[in-house]
Amino acid sequence: MKILVFGMLIEDTGQDCVVIEGSRDVTGLKHQLFALYPSLQGRQFIIAVNKQKANDSTVLKEDDEIALIPPFAGG
Repeated sequence: MKILVFGMLIEDTGQDCVVIEGSRDVTGLKHQLFALYPSLQGRQFIIAVNKQKANDSTVLKEDDEIALIPPFAGG
């Protein structure tokens, strides 16, 4: 599945889009991401699935739109 990466998280992944195979839920996805990009473990971010904030038990489908979104501030 394709995962969009935003903001400072691009520094950790080296790209604005990564591909991960075989994750059934957000917990599994996080495990895979942390294995591939260990520096993500020290970062705060949310995972959005289909433009909605996901929790660890959110089930993932291959065609979902998934994004890693760092905290941001506005003014």
